[in-house]
Amino acid sequence: MGFFDFFTSLFSRRAKPKARGGKKPASKAKQSSKPAAKSTAPRKGGEEAIGFNVAKTAEKKRKKAEKISAAPIDEKALGFSISLKTEDAQSKKREALRIRVDNLFVHVSRLNKRYPVTDISATGLGFAFEKPRIKAGVDLVMTIILDGKVMAKDVQCKVRRHDRGSVGCAFVDLDRAQDDAVHAIVLRGQKEQAARKTAQRDRDFKVPA
Repeated sequence: MGFFDFFTSLFSRRAKPKARGGKKPASKAKQSSKPAAKSTAPRKGGEEAIGFNVAKTAEKKRKKAEKISAAPIDEKALGFSISLKTEDAQSKKREALRIRVDNLFVHVSRLNKRYPVTDISATGLGFAFEKPRIKAGVDLVMTIILDGKVMAKDVQCKVRRHDRGSVGCAFVDLDRAQDDAVHAIVLRGQKEQAARKTAQRDRDFKVPA
């Protein structure tokens, strides 16, 4: 080979070698036009976070629902009593509305006698009686009389106390007519009490010199 041939072969474009068997080399596989399906399973970290929040909420609800309870206090160990005196609504109402009414009597069937009423309220009354002593819990049936007029018949009562010459009784299952009669008597007693207080203030009033 001469110098010219060598120079020509050096700068000439070489032809790309053909694949064996006359086939073109395999090209890269085309990417699929459809996007890969996303996984619907939650990530592990997300599952842990959700589980933690649910557990925390359940714990709050449980604590809120729990009731605080305390063991009974051993008063013997303390050496003194700390119990408080409590009164139910019935006793408070009786104390608040207990009042004296003029010309009020009861006829007690068991004793077969009429007795003056010392005080009356919406839930019971007391009548003057000395002897013999009546035990608490005894049932009595009485008729309530005001100004000589029968206000209520067959009133069922239960004895609560008997002291200082007075028997205290509680009404038992008053019907509508009996309850209305007691209410009217108490209302009259309140008016009489207000009139007595006014009269007392008038007597105590002194004209300044």
